[in-house]
Amino acid sequence: MKIELNLQTRDRVFRHSSAGGKFQRIYAFIGDSLIDLYLRQKLFQIYFDDLKYASIERGILASKRSLSYISKELSLHEELIYSGNINFSDYLLATIFEAYCCGIYFDYGFEKLFKFLESVLWSKREFLLSNFDDFVSKLKREYPSSKIKIEKIENEYKISLFIDSNLIFEIRHKNKEEGKYEIAKKFYLENTLSNK
Repeated sequence: MKIELNLQTRDRVFRHSSAGGKFQRIYAFIGDSLIDLYLRQKLFQIYFDDLKYASIERGILASKRSLSYISKELSLHEELIYSGNINFSDYLLATIFEAYCCGIYFDYGFEKLFKFLESVLWSKREFLLSNFDDFVSKLKREYPSSKIKIEKIENEYKISLFIDSNLIFEIRHKNKEEGKYEIAKKFYLENTLSNK
């Protein structure tokens, strides 16, 4: 269920920085907050006695993997205006979805956006929860003492995973959000292999 945006909003939502876009990241930032507000409101109604579960579920539903799945389902990536080669990673697909949500909000307001999120995100809640428990959320849930430290070094990020203040892994990545996901994934994959 796509919602048509006005021409200016559409350009701001779908024009990537590689094609001179200056608004997509800002729109994605605002869209991320709007999705978060929607999910907090819905989950509070279910988990008002135990907000820990609301936080865990919100982490999965708002994860880059979940949002990129919905973005692909809506074929939003086909609308992207870009230049050169581009990697349609989970991060980029989720960014497009977040920017699109902001565009809906700017053109139509909260009510229309929340109805849209009801139909494309909340309606898939059970599926997303059972299939997209992302590694970062899982790490926070299973290892509450875990901490991911991010340090910018020149054109990349040094990402370190600590558990009980002990350094477990360190990686370098160009994108801090994807890097957080990769280090948590590395932790689980290596633990799975060593336990076989």
